[in-house]
Amino acid sequence: MNRAPDDAMNPILVVDDEPQIRHLLANILEDCGYPCVLAEDVASARKILREMPVDLVLTDQEMPGESGIDLIRHIKKEHPRTGVVMVTIIDNIEQAREVLALGVYGYITKPFTRNQVLIAVENALRRRQAELQAIYHSILLEQEVAQRTETLNEQLHFLQTLLDAIPVPISYKDANGVFQGVNRSYEEVIGLPRHAIVGKTAADIHVSRLAKTVLEKDGQLLRTGGVQRYETTMTYPDGTPWISITHKATFTNSAGQIAGLVGVRLDITELKAIEQSLRLSEEKLRSVMNNLRIGVIMINTGMELIQINRQMRRWFPDIDGKSALWFHQQVVGKPRPAGKDLSGEEFLDFGQARESTVTLATAEGERIFKVFFSPIDDDRALGKAVIGLFEDVTDALAAERELRQAQKLEAIGQLSAGIAHEINTPIQYVGDNVRFLGDAFRDLTLVHEKSELLLHAVQQDEPAAGLARELATAREEADVDFLLEEIPTTIAQTLEGVDRVATIVRAMKEFSHPGSEEKTHVDVNRALESTITVSRNEWKYVAEVETRLATDLPLLLCLPGELNQVFLNIIVNAAHAIGDFTGNGKLGKGVIMVSTRTNEDWMEIRIADTGGGIPEAVQDRIFDPFFTTKKVGKGTGQGLAIARSVVVDKHQGMLRFETEAGKGTTFIIQLPLH
Repeated sequence: MNRAPDDAMNPILVVDDEPQIRHLLANILEDCGYPCVLAEDVASARKILREMPVDLVLTDQEMPGESGIDLIRHIKKEHPRTGVVMVTIIDNIEQAREVLALGVYGYITKPFTRNQVLIAVENALRRRQAELQAIYHSILLEQEVAQRTETLNEQLHFLQTLLDAIPVPISYKDANGVFQGVNRSYEEVIGLPRHAIVGKTAADIHVSRLAKTVLEKDGQLLRTGGVQRYETTMTYPDGTPWISITHKATFTNSAGQIAGLVGVRLDITELKAIEQSLRLSEEKLRSVMNNLRIGVIMINTGMELIQINRQMRRWFPDIDGKSALWFHQQVVGKPRPAGKDLSGEEFLDFGQARESTVTLATAEGERIFKVFFSPIDDDRALGKAVIGLFEDVTDALAAERELRQAQKLEAIGQLSAGIAHEINTPIQYVGDNVRFLGDAFRDLTLVHEKSELLLHAVQQDEPAAGLARELATAREEADVDFLLEEIPTTIAQTLEGVDRVATIVRAMKEFSHPGSEEKTHVDVNRALESTITVSRNEWKYVAEVETRLATDLPLLLCLPGELNQVFLNIIVNAAHAIGDFTGNGKLGKGVIMVSTRTNEDWMEIRIADTGGGIPEAVQDRIFDPFFTTKKVGKGTGQGLAIARSVVVDKHQGMLRFETEAGKGTTFIIQLPLH
């Protein structure tokens, strides 16, 4: 995710009391072209912020002296246009809420990956740029509104005064172009009293250049009749130039003949200035659009590309002169499951917005794009058209896959102590049994040696009575009958222990496998058994797990890694619910029942517990992100939110629950078979 930032970009301030973290973050950012400055505590950060402009601050939470939250509050008050990203270990939901409430642009949890840092920084800088642009355009809009409001107020004032005293410059002439009368406003703009104007022609009161224009226009209007409109540049008596727009119309006498003309002059200097300002704003907007990392095109009803920004030309150098249907040829392979293919005549809709995800062939190779088309309707200029936004999400999707695997491995890490205990138990008795077998082998070896000596003596017709007594003594000391009885049991127990370890290792491997971003056919029963195995230490002290898995269950097309995470979250929640209800097993063990079956076109997985049930007051909120009823440090409130996202959004399934106070809760997962 290398980036070529603008040369004028201000540095990123990295604040952390650990030098290794500071320099690690700086190395990641500077490798991608982001300039950085470093601070070891909040006091140093404040000093840097006073001395230089900073685009973004990456700050730790816990530091000697003032905390990262204190620094965020200071920035929001003293440097409101500086973005903030929190870099810390946030394992407390209240802390996370407090950080989010302060308006940070995001946070990076330790330990972090390079992609996590770059994605968070890039998103924060984009958000800051968008906010600054919004502020800038808001200022421009306020200025324009103020200018338009001022002009409108002036015009309203002119209209009111016109009713009372006709304040606009108005004059009327006879058919020979001789002034017959003017109003007070006309006197003011010309700089002559009325008596010095009436009876004169334009040649008598205007400079020669302007007089020539006025005489030509007057003559043309008096010959043809009707209405006339034109612009001229004039000068006020104090020498100030102004642009006037003159409206003239002829009037007739009682005989219907043209008797003269009446003219009104309006000062449009300010309107011209506004027009120029709007042109400059359009040029600036075009410049901003060309500097966006998002591709922008505009398409009319004739499927013509009437607007293309610079980023689109970078991705598609041959785009100029092409029809919008040219994109059909750029679609690579099949559309992503979550998106809609651009190919097909209906890919543009001039009546409603449409979003899709497609893979396109670009100058940089095949890239995945999130494409958003939105209709616009401007009768004054474009008529109906569609604006299209193309965002390259190739790297973001790759980072999302890495994040999903990291979350899965995090779950394995949380269960590692219990898994280690589960492995150590069979390893312990396997070791004890092997040591027993070793001792037994030595004893039996001695018995075997005595037997060999006795056999040799018998074969040689030598005296054997003494050897027989020695063999009997060796058998008695070795307790051969006991060994013959115990060794088979010991071997069976040892093999059972080895099988147990193999089962746990296989379950861990299946559960933590990164899987594929595409859906694959999976044995759901086996996935549930693996999840039950890796989570055993979470439930074995408070509950027994029973299974009723349908033997005729078909394979399911799904995302196995993410579905395993759903099963784990719900089973662990069930164990916690039973533990809370039974005082961590003091009142006896509960039961977690896991069952599967098919129901017409659906596969149904039920995970039931005998806990205390979900209180009615919170039943509507249990799928909300960051909502939890567990004690601080025992849950982040993300488990069921993630489960619902995976089941509903990614598998088009259903996730619901049935609960009864004092009796327990059943979560029902329904997934489509087809």
